[in-house]
Amino acid sequence: MRVIGGRAKGQLLDSLPGENTRPTLDRVKESMFNMIQLHLYNAKVLDLFGGSGALGIEALSRGAKECCFTDEHRGSIRVIEENLKKTKFTAQSKILLMDFRRALETLSKEKASFDLIFLDPPYGTGRLEEALEIIAKKSLLAPEGIMIIEQDKKEALKIGEEYFILWKERKYGNTVIRILKKKSDQ
Repeated sequence: MRVIGGRAKGQLLDSLPGENTRPTLDRVKESMFNMIQLHLYNAKVLDLFGGSGALGIEALSRGAKECCFTDEHRGSIRVIEENLKKTKFTAQSKILLMDFRRALETLSKEKASFDLIFLDPPYGTGRLEEALEIIAKKSLLAPEGIMIIEQDKKEALKIGEEYFILWKERKYGNTVIRILKKKSDQ
């Protein structure tokens, strides 16, 4: 796994060993970042369910201003910290070792607002829909912000249509990338 574009292009990233993590394939990551490239510059990013931090680091490499990484597993946090050191993005980063519910609550109390939110939770756990609801109710997505979701193509997405609209969708083998925007109040 590596950074595929921007300032840290080519930098190899560590990942957790085992089958509990699913690093985003380079071709999927490249396509994902091509779809959102106009939203990256100077963006405030949240990499919820951070894993190795690869998505947030890719955003930083391509011009995002800052990124908050969250994960509930200490091993993932150690990998994120190491990857941030390698890519020299530690100063632009904040790391929260806590489950997504507590992380979103903490960020809400800090009045955080994000231009980009990456959501790549473990497949089939229901965490995605719960995270979307919390993000909507706590107003964590900036008015012109987008959310990038990676999930198994067999999983349906309940997007909370009162809050979000599906903006773009692309399928890659067994993976689907969905990009959501806030529903306008018009």
